[in-house]
Amino acid sequence: MKTLFLDAPYAGLVELSPETLDYLIKKGYKKVGLYASVQFVNRLEEIKKQLERNKIKALTSRPDRAHVESQLLGCNVHGLNLEGDVDCYLYVGDGKFHPLALVYSQKKGQKEVVCDDPLSRKMSLLSREKVKTTLKKYKSFLMKFLTAKIVGIIITLKPGQEHYAFSQKLKEKYPDKRFYYFIDNNISFEQLENFPFVDVWVNTACPRIALEEQDKFLKGVINLNDALNANEVLAGF
Repeated sequence: MKTLFLDAPYAGLVELSPETLDYLIKKGYKKVGLYASVQFVNRLEEIKKQLERNKIKALTSRPDRAHVESQLLGCNVHGLNLEGDVDCYLYVGDGKFHPLALVYSQKKGQKEVVCDDPLSRKMSLLSREKVKTTLKKYKSFLMKFLTAKIVGIIITLKPGQEHYAFSQKLKEKYPDKRFYYFIDNNISFEQLENFPFVDVWVNTACPRIALEEQDKFLKGVINLNDALNANEVLAGF
């Protein structure tokens, strides 16, 4: 079956709420990294003008796997490709899934994420402190991976998330470890306990699984990119 994916842009007015704009000004932020979910990404011009009128510069980029400038994908916790330093990140959209990617993308960074919901006209804040426990556990899983002898690699068949070929690099980098591959269309968390010989798991699907579904992996789980660069990632915590 052929599938056609279409964007569904928001047709209403999108501008920063007075609360958000006042907060940015009071904090003295002069440069912000501006991002939005796909529904609002084509409505950012007015927001840029608002910021400019208040002497705040908006820096944008096209993150890895995004289709357009400023589009933020919740599953992308790396690869913003933003050139230049910013005082904070400004996210336009509803929910917390997407802006949390901006928090996770900062290893040692403490830049807060200012969220402006154009539907409710409310502001909220996200910081590294919000995910401190999650990151602490993730760091311990990275350390466990380095000493593990048997590693289970989870492969999904979903388009855009299937990375079997790329995962083969683990064998080259860690020849002293034994790797077992578990392939399915959907990850069945309840089935993981059937393989007690696995010391730790490597997730090759959406990277947010290894962060927000940690409790479902009793042996611990890390993402593929971090497994390939475990020492470097640990140094960044």
